[in-house]
Amino acid sequence: MLNHVAAVFKSFLDIFGVTILVPLIVFILALLIKVEVQKAFRAAVFMAIGLTAFNLILGILWGEMNTVMTLISQNTGRQFDVVDIGWPAAAAIVYNNSLGMLYFIIGLAWNILLFSLKVTDTFEPTDIWNYYYFVVWGLFVQFATGSFAIALVATLLMNLILLLIADILAPALQEYYGYDGLTCTCACVINISLLAAVLRWLFNKMKFKEIRLDPDSLQKRLGFLGEPAMIGIIMGMILGIVAYLNVLTDPSTWSVILKFALTLAAMLVIYPTVSGMFVKGLVPISQSMNARMRSGKVKRKFFLIGIDPAVYFGETATLTTGLLLIPILIVTAVILPGNRTIPLADIPAMPFMAIGAIAVFQGDILKSAITGTIWYSLTHYIASDTAELFTQAAVKAGTILEQGQTYVVSWCVSCQPPMYLVYKAFSAPGTMKYILGAVCVAIYLATLLHFKKNRKAWYMFFGATEKYVDQYMSHESAAA
Repeated sequence: MLNHVAAVFKSFLDIFGVTILVPLIVFILALLIKVEVQKAFRAAVFMAIGLTAFNLILGILWGEMNTVMTLISQNTGRQFDVVDIGWPAAAAIVYNNSLGMLYFIIGLAWNILLFSLKVTDTFEPTDIWNYYYFVVWGLFVQFATGSFAIALVATLLMNLILLLIADILAPALQEYYGYDGLTCTCACVINISLLAAVLRWLFNKMKFKEIRLDPDSLQKRLGFLGEPAMIGIIMGMILGIVAYLNVLTDPSTWSVILKFALTLAAMLVIYPTVSGMFVKGLVPISQSMNARMRSGKVKRKFFLIGIDPAVYFGETATLTTGLLLIPILIVTAVILPGNRTIPLADIPAMPFMAIGAIAVFQGDILKSAITGTIWYSLTHYIASDTAELFTQAAVKAGTILEQGQTYVVSWCVSCQPPMYLVYKAFSAPGTMKYILGAVCVAIYLATLLHFKKNRKAWYMFFGATEKYVDQYMSHESAAA
């Protein structure tokens, strides 16, 4: 029965895509919390328009970025036996496996249960298509152990960890990006906030705290050159020159580089408008839910909607940090001893993966880039370590290796040390898997209980200011 429901759900997703699925979920959610039908429908339409605009803009950018990133990687002059073929391979693994298919339904029920019991503040179904970022790690447990039950427990735990991070990071995300009532539940985006929070604490203990590089300070120091459009052009020119280093004497090369630079500049200028349109679709839900909570009709203090990271992607500091990290991480891939992987197909997603750090550091590009260099350099080793398993799973799911490819991975999926540790624990040999699995559960429960009792301290540790946290906890920010 569950298999049939999951197959129907996947079929709907394959046919209509997230552009239809997400507005539909939002429309139903709005009706359930007593938003007027007209307002609910209008909200869904705005969200659909925003998603459509996201896809159009990202499609153009991805086309440009893939070419440039491939050339930059080729210019390293080093051969790697593990090839990054991108997140679609991970999605294929998940969608062609019984656990992956069933988790559409199990995960939905799991989140509704957790949300109803107030274990989590985050309503996740509005970001359901990003399940595969952690479900694939659960599948690795199944491949390693041969046990569906152990894999399912590991996957449910990973989902719990992800929701806890989303809850803790929410105030920092809302304060910096300005979208009340939202959080992010995409694993490859928010996991970096764990390291960012620790480094922020360390930086605050040092004089490094006084050094800050954000879009406002850039514009003050550089004037016109610090404006988002010019940052896009400058970053585009730098990346383009590195990519086409061998053919810079050809005049046509400069046409390609300029086109790429202008594409990045257009992204930085246009994207905030598109994000605002997307979020406009969530305003009626946020207003209605917060009004009901203040009136006492809903007996909960916190309500968050998990949303796709595309909402945050094009913000100036986020995109700048992501673009800055691309050449840095290609260099670390080349120089780190024992690394077998170079980021390729997934490297254009770096601006997405900078979001968690940018939220913690409230727009500080320098500190976010330092954090990203450390965190994502670890990804090289995780990708190398899991390459054989990922390749076996990908081939079994129908991925065809191209000539010269020995092992393949999704670098984007690999950039999740917490999920990697859970996978290692639950796939340990013999009885150790049960002992280490229990340790993982105990650590999660201890962290959850401490967070519930010390919300303010956790929110501030993850980057939100005391003033904003006080507003957030009194619902003043949601009412604004």
